[in-house]
Amino acid sequence: MKTTLIILTYNDGERTFELVSKIYGYRALDSIVLVDNASTDDTGDLLEKARLLSPEKIHVISSPENGGYAKGNNFGAVYALKNLHPDIIFFANPDTFFPEETVYAMTQSLCENPEYGVIAPLVNQGYNVWPVPGFFGLLESLFLIAFNIHKREVKKRLLASPLYLEDAGVVEGSFFAITSDAYKKVKGFDERTFIYAEEIMLAKRLQKAGLKVGVLTGHFYDHLHSASIKKISGGSKAAVFHHFRDSFRIYNKYYLHTNALQDLIFEAAYRLAFLERKLYDLIKRI
Repeated sequence: MKTTLIILTYNDGERTFELVSKIYGYRALDSIVLVDNASTDDTGDLLEKARLLSPEKIHVISSPENGGYAKGNNFGAVYALKNLHPDIIFFANPDTFFPEETVYAMTQSLCENPEYGVIAPLVNQGYNVWPVPGFFGLLESLFLIAFNIHKREVKKRLLASPLYLEDAGVVEGSFFAITSDAYKKVKGFDERTFIYAEEIMLAKRLQKAGLKVGVLTGHFYDHLHSASIKKISGGSKAAVFHHFRDSFRIYNKYYLHTNALQDLIFEAAYRLAFLERKLYDLIKRI
């Protein structure tokens, strides 16, 4: 099975180069596509430096604009499908690291279990798996404390599972693999978002297409959570929270088909959750 890894980066050339320098020799990856998401610094030069590590294997492309996570990753995937013809596409953030044996395991699991469209390992830091949210689940996910408690319980259950491959509702977009057939079937990521909720919408699309999302309970990867976003926000949870609102409005309208009352409840919950994040930022500064 041919595999391609997509790494989308914006003003994060150093971290991208560091990741590529660790993984470019992986035989489990047939090609790597580095997508410069219209960076404004020297990221482009660093990506070209990374390409020279393995010119036949590493491809560097530049998006004409920074349209966010979904649009940038779709840009990379379309390039890969047209030029490299992978059977499986991996997506990874620059602030991740994953061992080669995990890449092999993900590839093998997708090959042996065609009912799954997406498979991911567990993350070492924090939590990367949660149920596909309905309306009340979406409200919960607005709140840092409640949502993290819920995700912690999900991770505890998965770590205790005797099964090698477990069903998962949603896996975080920082690192996962999708079959090319599944990607084409669901038409990739929803480009109406900029950041956040892309993986939830992808899970919904897969669900509608009759495909499952899975997690490997015995494999792990590292993720320096939101390191790239922190470069933009200065580490403030509140500074980027409007992107949550914008993405969740799209999810409500096009995936949950909420009514006017639900939309009002969502807006009120968003305001409360924004205050929670402001308080979180304040406590962190003390």
